[in-house]
Amino acid sequence: MTPNDKHVAIKNIFMAVLMAGGLFSAIVFFNNSWIKTVIVALVIINGVAWLALHNLLKRIAKYTILAVMIFAISFSTFEGYMLWNAGDSPTFGISQSGVTLSYPTILNVSLTEIVQSVKNASTFSFLMLEYPGEVKIETMTLHTIFGGGGVEVVFCQESSKLGFRFSTSNGGSYHAAVTRWSGVPFSQMYPQQQISDDVLRQIDNLGLQWYYDYVVGIYQDKTGVVPEINDLQVSVQWDNCVNYQGISLLLMGSCENSELGQSNNNVFIANFQPNGTLNYFECGN
Repeated sequence: MTPNDKHVAIKNIFMAVLMAGGLFSAIVFFNNSWIKTVIVALVIINGVAWLALHNLLKRIAKYTILAVMIFAISFSTFEGYMLWNAGDSPTFGISQSGVTLSYPTILNVSLTEIVQSVKNASTFSFLMLEYPGEVKIETMTLHTIFGGGGVEVVFCQESSKLGFRFSTSNGGSYHAAVTRWSGVPFSQMYPQQQISDDVLRQIDNLGLQWYYDYVVGIYQDKTGVVPEINDLQVSVQWDNCVNYQGISLLLMGSCENSELGQSNNNVFIANFQPNGTLNYFECGN
């Protein structure tokens, strides 16, 4: 093999690797993104042109493919960075390092402000540009389990069947992920006339402290004692109860054993309608 042949072979191998990496980035990381569609279409069109044309047009097609592949790899790398650094962790007035939510501070949190803080993040705007379409809240979870606490907000996009998850724990920044629904999202199974943002405002108007006090009162009536709680999980989710269908608020009270690092999640579980109506209540052991 002559030096010129080796040079051509190396160039072809380099281009093949670059094309494989670019297509892999587009197909694996971009999900239903319109960017993926454009990249794959450009590669196919210019790939055919590269094989069929000659001279200058062949070189143009070749370098167009190279440019598209470099863009695909660069964009997927940038997207990975944006997903990993999806916004500063909410502080909720907490000054401790390594803590997102603590008990009882969690009872003063505004759900509306949490969702708005996620929507104001650059990563959320970036994802809405890449995956345009209306999104709605699928679930929201706040917890203080084992000291550091955490927040998770999951949005559902019906048009693309994708979910956008934003989560933070132990005082860290938000991390985001794009996932595909394996089944039908609960927000589509149990539709509600009210807009989810209005439901969150309705919950905030009563306040998490109000729901918690209500549950503690029921617990005292049933057991005759005040529940020992030092960890709390609050979930906003879609439910289909006996007399209610739509967004509900779930409270789970637990008592962490600091010596064993374990948590007893059976103190109480209560589920509410946004207007404060109790759907069900269960005492732990």
